[in-house]
Amino acid sequence: MTKSRFPVTRNGVTLLELLVVLMILSIILTAAVKTWDVTLERGRAETTSRKLNQLVTAIVGEPDYIVAGQRVDFGFVGDVGRLPANLQELMVFPISPPESSLWRGPYLRSTFNESPDGFRIDGWGDTIAYNRDSLFLRSYGRRGLADPTRWQTAYLPYKASDLTNNEVSGQIVDVRGEPPPADSVRIIEGLKVILYYPREGKLFADERSRDAAANFDYDVGIPQGTHRLVAMYIDIYNPPVETTMTTADVTVYPGIGARHVRMRLNLDWNDKP
Repeated sequence: MTKSRFPVTRNGVTLLELLVVLMILSIILTAAVKTWDVTLERGRAETTSRKLNQLVTAIVGEPDYIVAGQRVDFGFVGDVGRLPANLQELMVFPISPPESSLWRGPYLRSTFNESPDGFRIDGWGDTIAYNRDSLFLRSYGRRGLADPTRWQTAYLPYKASDLTNNEVSGQIVDVRGEPPPADSVRIIEGLKVILYYPREGKLFADERSRDAAANFDYDVGIPQGTHRLVAMYIDIYNPPVETTMTTADVTVYPGIGARHVRMRLNLDWNDKP
């Protein structure tokens, strides 16, 4: 019998070769799944962090929003004069007028594909925790109270007293920038100063007395924000009665207040008896 001059070609793979290939594919697939899980978790964490920061800004405002050298964004607290009772108040204020007239929300904007409650849902689909007395917002990272290492927390950057209990003080002066003469009782009696500010959802018109140098001081209970201050002089001793008035929007910073405010009236004390 004549032998073939061509080698015999083997088709297919051995079982060992197949197992090696399957093992390599398994390693690649496991690495890909782990990478995907890490990427997905990182995306959820970033989404949650962004929402927490947006909620903090909605509550207390954006300190870096400056116009003409003055901060203008004080959030929900600056408009209503208190911390929100719940996160829903940032989107819908439940109290009827006149209290609701101070609310300038919604303080958050939902994306077009987000549910109405999406602003308070974290990246894992759970509700973000908030308590009016806690001064922080928290996501439990889908693991709940059992795993603190998964929590994400955003703290309000101020104490409650910094947000709602500040001081506004200043002095009433004439066109020359001078306070009234110390012995001018009639002038002091004709001076009034009124500060308009929100407190617990209501607008207060708070009138304070002046001392002999026309100083005024609202020493407690003024929330952060921009509030209207009115100073006036009513000349009741020289008929016909005339009123000279000036107004100013004072910026009350959290924990600092607004001090040394000068309210300049367009008159000269020297022209008054």
